[in-house]
Amino acid sequence: MKKRILVVVALQLFLTLNSCSSDSGNDSPTQEPPVVVIKTAKVTSYSKNAGETGETVSIYGENFSDKVSDIKITFDGVPAIILSATASEISFTLPATEKLLPSLVLTIANRIVTNDVKNTYNGNIGILPIPSTTGWFTIPIHRKSDSAIPRIQMLSDKILYYTQSGARLSRTLDGGITWTDWANNGFGAGFHATINDEGWCHTGFGISKIAVGGYLGIDEFANFGDNKVGTAYSIYVDDNMKDGTIVSQKGKVFTTKNGVDFTKVYEIEDNGANLYQATEIDNDHIWAIGYKEQGNINQPFILFKNNTTDGWKEYPFVKEPAGYYAREICFVDSENGFLLINKYLKTLLDVKLFKTINGGDSWSQIYNGEMFTKFTFKDANTGWAILDNKIYKTINGGSVWTLDYTHDQPIRNISYKNNVVWAFSTDKIIKRYL
Repeated sequence: MKKRILVVVALQLFLTLNSCSSDSGNDSPTQEPPVVVIKTAKVTSYSKNAGETGETVSIYGENFSDKVSDIKITFDGVPAIILSATASEISFTLPATEKLLPSLVLTIANRIVTNDVKNTYNGNIGILPIPSTTGWFTIPIHRKSDSAIPRIQMLSDKILYYTQSGARLSRTLDGGITWTDWANNGFGAGFHATINDEGWCHTGFGISKIAVGGYLGIDEFANFGDNKVGTAYSIYVDDNMKDGTIVSQKGKVFTTKNGVDFTKVYEIEDNGANLYQATEIDNDHIWAIGYKEQGNINQPFILFKNNTTDGWKEYPFVKEPAGYYAREICFVDSENGFLLINKYLKTLLDVKLFKTINGGDSWSQIYNGEMFTKFTFKDANTGWAILDNKIYKTINGGSVWTLDYTHDQPIRNISYKNNVVWAFSTDKIIKRYL
């Protein structure tokens, strides 16, 4: 009996130990996979905010991949070529795009990267086409318009101001990628912008001062005393915004040395002048053109100053018949200038091109072929002129012209500065690099 009790106790102990051993195995800790932390990538800046097709640009940021195969950059869906990549910099070349300001998207390992860049392009990069030195090329303009463009002022190959008839004055600082309404400009009248992006402009209600970045209000800052100025188509001010000259439509000339108080320094004796176009080099070299009544007929006329000592002069074209007006003028320096005189009834009837080599003291007719409407010159020999949708070129001072370019729309104005020619059609800028 005693042996039987011992066997039963031993069996129970064995079962108990076996059960504990089994439970112990089930409670052992499980091996979890290591936690992988994926850091968020983001773009913080660019090496440049704009460039030309084929130009190398870098994107800077955080937590990029160093594998080029992981990276994709597109501009309106057009892929860029990735050159190199690190965790903080991706280098690539700008592709050719239809728009000048396409939408940029950076993808790394199929994830779109957050873009924290705050620039004037809303975090994008502007892309200009490769400038051609062998022919003309076009880029889209910021808005379509068939309005006339009375005047263009170019300050560099990238900075340009222009006014449309009855519309605001627009400007670009980046070669045409973006445009801003810079000022109100009544009647397509005179304006002048300085290299600092400020200036003076006839707003339709008088002469206003335009602040840096543009001003669309009315700021009649000038004190003309008891004088009535009227519309001014010739305005010039130095970069200091103090030394300036204004020539009114009726031939009154006002100057200032402090940018506020103006003195009348010249006035055409009778009231028969109508000056509605001009060109200015500085305060001592200004030519305002239009027509003046001469013996009961209207004839081409220039009111000008071409040096520091002689003062203001009048040049009436007394040999021209009635109905011919001075319409466009361009001076490449203080001595060499060109003038378009044409005749209108209801349509353009005749055009004559004149040239001066002594600052406007005398003029000679050099061409009477195509009926050009606008023109520009690089120097005393090389120039371009518009006839409807065509651009003609001269290399001998205007006596011979040859067809240089044909566009699919009428061309409204043309200008030259710093080895680049700009022309404007309805929805295109037409360029030529020299």
